[in-house]
Amino acid sequence: MRTLEPTSLDLDTIEVDKLAKGITLSLLIPARGPEAARTLGEIIAQNRQRWMQERSVLDEIGVVVDPSSDGDEHDLVRIATDAGASWVVRGQSVLQRHAGREATITGGKAGAMRSLAYLAFGNRLIFHDADLESYDPYTVGVLAAATTAGNAPLFVNGSSRRVTGDGQPGGRTTEMLRSLLSKQLARYVPSITRTIQPLIGEFVIDADVFAALAFSRGYGVETSLKVLALDLLDYSDSLQVELPIKYQVGQHYHSLVKQFHEISFTIDVLEAYFQRRRVDPHVAIWQIADNYDLLFPGRTYALHRPPGYDETDFVPRMGFYQPLATAPAYQARLPEIKSARRVALDALERRMRTSA
Repeated sequence: MRTLEPTSLDLDTIEVDKLAKGITLSLLIPARGPEAARTLGEIIAQNRQRWMQERSVLDEIGVVVDPSSDGDEHDLVRIATDAGASWVVRGQSVLQRHAGREATITGGKAGAMRSLAYLAFGNRLIFHDADLESYDPYTVGVLAAATTAGNAPLFVNGSSRRVTGDGQPGGRTTEMLRSLLSKQLARYVPSITRTIQPLIGEFVIDADVFAALAFSRGYGVETSLKVLALDLLDYSDSLQVELPIKYQVGQHYHSLVKQFHEISFTIDVLEAYFQRRRVDPHVAIWQIADNYDLLFPGRTYALHRPPGYDETDFVPRMGFYQPLATAPAYQARLPEIKSARRVALDALERRMRTSA
């Protein structure tokens, strides 16, 4: 995994690079919960003004809203619409179109990301969390510049210092995860051990690459997606770049325990997949995930509960979404997607010709 200094990027040439390489950019935001209600509007409004109105960097801003566990949407559809998002949809209204008989309640962030990719038309998908405070739109500018400059890499992972709302350093789950990645996956995907922030929500991935990848339905969505992307791509097609400091609402350690517990199962599945692939190159990772009990007999799903922990049942989500490219609904959308890309690039060319 190459590391790129943001000072080496020329943000003034993004539009030229987009047009020369035929790249369109979609900013995609999965949103849920009261934290997003406080920050989503500002993230959308600032990126729309900086990168769509003052510049022609972004071609669309899409948002998928999922309700919290109590069914509350926290008015996120209205917030995103009023802030100027290009389109806003509820997750349950679109998930089953491309995921089959998927229970919408289990969709979560992974289902929202799949829905965002299904609806977007950009060649490159810029995924972005919805709960960043003291927001700096330079984040999106750096990602856009990194994925359109040079050889236009197909995967760009963000990296930033993370600070919680009370000023404390964040990233506790990330540091624990990096130890697991080194222990279990280094021999199969060495570049993942050099990935500074495998859990960061701000990254860019080529739309065709995303559509070709399976990924976890649970908290392991970013981890599985990035590990499998790095496994698929050549060294020259991926890099990481430093982003502005990420101010994010810190979660209670009870929530972090659940996250890390579930991600650890995703790492198990990835390791088993790479092991099996050596003898069966046609094995699918979702088959491995569906047969976890056979691969690891006797392994318990029980969550160790520290003192004071809630007693809510927690069953880790073991399954993997199959690649989006296998969904007939996505294949049916491809002509519309390609047409939208042509229209966006033609509009960019006209604007640049007019302003010359």
